[in-house]
Amino acid sequence: MESEKKVSRGEKRKNELLEIAADAIIELGYANTSMDEIVRRARASKTTVYRHFKNKEAMLAEIVSNLSEGPVLSIKPLDSNEDGGSRQELEEILFVFGKAVLTLIYDDRTLGLWRMLIGEGSRAPHITKSFFQLGPKRATSSIAQQLQLASSLGIVAIEHPENAAAIFMGMLREDTHLALLLGVQSAPTLQEISDHVRQCVHDFMKAYGA
Repeated sequence: MESEKKVSRGEKRKNELLEIAADAIIELGYANTSMDEIVRRARASKTTVYRHFKNKEAMLAEIVSNLSEGPVLSIKPLDSNEDGGSRQELEEILFVFGKAVLTLIYDDRTLGLWRMLIGEGSRAPHITKSFFQLGPKRATSSIAQQLQLASSLGIVAIEHPENAAAIFMGMLREDTHLALLLGVQSAPTLQEISDHVRQCVHDFMKAYGA
């Protein structure tokens, strides 16, 4: 029990450091955020911070990875048995996933991170590449796996699951995500998000349903 408490405290502190680092990076930009600044804001020792993260790049990678956990973990895999899986089941997977994606990318902190990365891209392309792979690409690949399985079960007719998944992601984001990034629109309500995702799922299945 003692070791479990220590691990729990360690994980809690690690998450606190990630939140502090995310706020600093969004506010100051990646290039202008030093590990010393994160240490100062965290009111922690350098030893504590470096025990968890070797550098700020590692911190940013974990911030992005943690953000993408929501949509990825929201996916309840299709029943892959020969007589398992159904159109209704896939529609529910897409709906839950879609809501998780939009709730995440419409969040103020996530929008701030996107804006920062767009601004830093030309100076630090390796950072934006890492973000793309750990965030958007990871989420798209996760739902593509379910589309591939659904195709093999005859629920949908999809030759290229990754392309179909990217199309679905584009349907979800539409112009709203760009408008939010530019600050020219307020975030949709949870009900508006649900209604939009439901329509996206309907249109997607109408196009790809077997």
